[in-house]
Amino acid sequence: MKNIEFYKILICFGLLWLTYSCEKADLQKSTIKDIDHISSRVDECENCPNVNDCCCGVELQDPDDAAFLRLCGTTDGQLTCNDTAPITCPAINGGGQIIQLDSDSPKSLFCMAQGSTFAIRNTSSIDPAVIQITCQNDVAHPQIIYITIPTLTTYYFATNSSCQVGHCG
Repeated sequence: MKNIEFYKILICFGLLWLTYSCEKADLQKSTIKDIDHISSRVDECENCPNVNDCCCGVELQDPDDAAFLRLCGTTDGQLTCNDTAPITCPAINGGGQIIQLDSDSPKSLFCMAQGSTFAIRNTSSIDPAVIQITCQNDVAHPQIIYITIPTLTTYYFATNSSCQVGHCG
C-alpha cells in the first residue's frame, strides 16, 4: 500500500514539474520571438500602399557622400513617370519620386510591387551615386546590391516574388 501512495505522489510531482517546465519554455520562446520581430522591423514599411509590396531602401555606402536620385516605378511615388524599360525588363508601372541622400538623411525607403521593374537615375552632373539597394528592407538578413551609378545615368532593376532585386537592363 505504501508503494502505491509513493507512486501517486511521484506521478503528481512529475506532472506538476512537466506543466511548470512547459509553461516556462513557452514564455521564453515567445519573448525571443517578439524581440526578434521588433528588431527586424522598420515602421515606414507599414506605410506601403499594398499589403504585398516590397519594402525597398536606397542608402549611401559612405554616409559622408551625397546622392541625387530619381526613382520611377514605385507604388508609393507621387510624381508622374515616363521611363521606358529596356526590352529585357518588364514594363515600368507606378509613380516616381526624387530622393536626396546625404549625411543627415543617408537612407530612404520606397515601395515596389512584387515582380515589377523600377528605374534609378543619378540626376547629378558632377558626382556618381555610390549606393546600396534592397527590396527586403523589412527582413533580418536582406539581399543588398552595391552599385555606383555614373552621372546622369539610369539603371533598371526588377523585383521577384521574394522581393529580391536584380539588374534587368
